[in-house]
Amino acid sequence: MAFVSKWFGFGQDAAFDDGVRAFEKRSFREALEHFRSSVSGSADRAVKDRAKSYVAGCLGRLARDQYAGRLFDDAYGLIREATDVRPEFADLWLLRSRIEKALGKRDEARFSVETALKVNPRYGAALVMRGVLLMNEGETQIGFRSVQEGVKMDDRLVSKNWIEGERAFRSGDFLTALSEFEEMEPRGSDIHDLISQADGFAKRGNWPAAVAILESVIEAAPTYADVRVRHGQALMELGDLDRANQAFQHAVAANPEFAEAYALMGVVARRQNDEETAMSCFRKAMEFDPHHPIASQEVLYRRKY
Repeated sequence: MAFVSKWFGFGQDAAFDDGVRAFEKRSFREALEHFRSSVSGSADRAVKDRAKSYVAGCLGRLARDQYAGRLFDDAYGLIREATDVRPEFADLWLLRSRIEKALGKRDEARFSVETALKVNPRYGAALVMRGVLLMNEGETQIGFRSVQEGVKMDDRLVSKNWIEGERAFRSGDFLTALSEFEEMEPRGSDIHDLISQADGFAKRGNWPAAVAILESVIEAAPTYADVRVRHGQALMELGDLDRANQAFQHAVAANPEFAEAYALMGVVARRQNDEETAMSCFRKAMEFDPHHPIASQEVLYRRKY
C-alpha cells in the first residue's frame, strides 16, 4: 500500500493536487477554490476530509491577512466560515476571538476563546487571550493569572512583550501591561503552515522531520483527527507500530467515524500478526465507508487466504 500517495491524495483527485500546489505557493484564494472543488467532487472520503481541513486552513489564512490589514468585517466573514467548516480547530476559534474583540464584540470574543479552550484546555495562546479579555473588563488580577498560566503552558510565548508586560503589571501600570499582552503570540504558531511543512517533508521521505513537526502541531491542537492520522502514517514509515497505533486511536477518539484511522489500525494489527483485531478494524472502517480502498482490499485478502 502506497501510504505516501494516500497521505497526499496525489493522483486520486486533481482538484486536491492543484490545491496543495497553490497552498505551497501561498496562493490561498486559489487553493481555497481547488479544495472546495475537492470537497464537493472527490469520491475518496479520506481525500475529501483532508481537503475540508485545507478549506478551513485557507479561510483562516485569508482571515488573518484581512485582520492584519484592519479589514475586520471581511476577516470576520472568513473566520466564521472557517469555524463552521472545522469547529474542532482551536486556533481558528482563537483568531475569531481576536477579530471579534477588534470589532467590539466582547461577549462573542469571550465565547470564542472559551470554545478554543474547551477544544484544548492547554492552549497557551488562548489562555493569554482569555486574560486579555478579562483585563479589558477590569478583572486585572484574574486576567493576569490567565496570561501567566498561558506562558507556563507554552514557552514560545516568552517574549519581549511578556517580559515588558509582566514588569509593567508588577509596577501597577496595568494599561501598559495590557497593551503588551495583546501583542503576544507564539513564534511559529500558524498550525496550518506547520501542517503544510510536515506534508512537504513526508513527500520527500523525511519521516523524522515530518514526525517532529506533527508532534508540535499535536501539542497545540490535540483534537485534529487528520493530523493524528498523518502522525500515525509517518510513524508507520519509521517502523514504530505501537506509537502509530496510539496515534490512530487518538484520531478515532477525536472523530469516532474516521474510517481511515480504523483502516490503518487494521494494517498495524496485521503487521503485528493480530489478525482478529485487524479484521475488526477493517470492518469498522467499512461501516463508515463501505468502499474504503484499504479496508475493502484487506478484507478481500483475508477471504482469499
